[in-house]
Parts: sequence; structure tokens; C-alpha cells
Amino acid sequence: MTATPPRARRSWRQGTRHLYDRLPTPWLLTGITTLLLGVSALFGGLDDAPVQAAPVITPGATHVGSELTVTVDQALLIDAFPEQYITPEAGNRLLVVRAVVENTTTEPRRLSPVETDSVGVDGVPGLPDAAVPLRILVIDDGSDLVVVQPGVPVELAYVWEIDGADLAAGDTITVTLLDRVYISEGRLTHGGLYDDPVVAATLDLVLDDVGAGVSE
Repeated sequence: MTATPPRARRSWRQGTRHLYDRLPTPWLLTGITTLLLGVSALFGGLDDAPVQAAPVITPGATHVGSELTVTVDQALLIDAFPEQYITPEAGNRLLVVRAVVENTTTEPRRLSPVETDSVGVDGVPGLPDAAVPLRILVIDDGSDLVVVQPGVPVELAYVWEIDGADLAAGDTITVTLLDRVYISEGRLTHGGLYDDPVVAATLDLVLDDVGAGVSE
């Protein structure tokens, strides 16, 4: 009877290679990914990229967004808009930002306090950041039904109610211009789909005060 020759010993390299060949591919991918992430984190490769601040533009400069172009050149304080039935509570006044807005899409755009996505104010005493306007008015006729047609500029008044002691003529406020990024063409609705608004630009304005109002 012929003796069975002894099994040749594998070197540690051969043993490792044999084990590697027997591992399922998903395990290998997971292990490699974990190793790379660990090395990247060790050398700071996973640090968050610095968030760039929104550009600061000058009053009267036009900001071109994905849906609207917006030009803001004035902010003012006023006692009330009685013809539009906007009368603040006792001791309060109205902060108004005037802007020319043009719709650059192919569909009419409705602007309202619950979905303005265009103009805001920041750092105003008594108002939380990103506070939506109390009303948005068409300056020509005082209407608060604001539908901006494509290619037709319209002058609007964005209105907030504030404590009358918080701001005065000569104070400076920051106006934020908001924009939404186009995602895709809508399937169940008309027009494109856009994501949540972000601050795309800011500008500083010195407040005027027109008291009870002006006649033009």
C-alpha cells in the first residue's frame, strides 16, 4: 500500500490569498470602503467643505435667480396702508421693502406670504430670521393678488409689522434675496420642480420714513 505523501505546508502568503479568494465580494467591498473612510478621516479628508456666504450686492443691482430677477433699491417705514386694510397694532409700524420682480420662467408665478421665495429681511429686531411678510402688494394698484407673468416686470411692496420703537429712519437693515434650484420638469403639475429656497444674495439698505404715507 502506497503511503499518502504529507500535505505541503502553505506559506502565510498562500494562506492569506486562499482566505481572500473565499470571501464574498460584498464583504470585500465593505471592508475596503471602511478602510478608505478610516484613512480619509484620519487625515481630515471628511471635513465639511466650508459654506460660502451669499454674495453682497449693492442697492439697485439686479439679482438673477432660477425663476425670478429681483431688484431692490428702497426700504422704508410707514404708519399704515388703510386702503389695503393694513393697520398695525397700537405702537407698531410697517416695514416695507420695495422690489421690481420679473418672472423669467415660461409659467405665471404666484407670490404670497406663504410661498414668497423671493425677498426677506434678516436681523430686524422683533422679527425672527426668515420671517415671511405680512402681505405682498402690487404698488400700482395695491392689490395683494400677486401673479407675476413671464417677462413682465412688476413693482412690489413686501410688508412686515414691527414694533415702532425698534427701527427709525437712518437705521440699516439687511435684505435677503431668496432663490430655489431647479430640480426637474414637473410630472403631475405644470411647470418645473424646485427645491426649498436658500439665501442667494444680500444687500444693506438705509431706512426712509414716510410717516403716514406719500402721494404720488
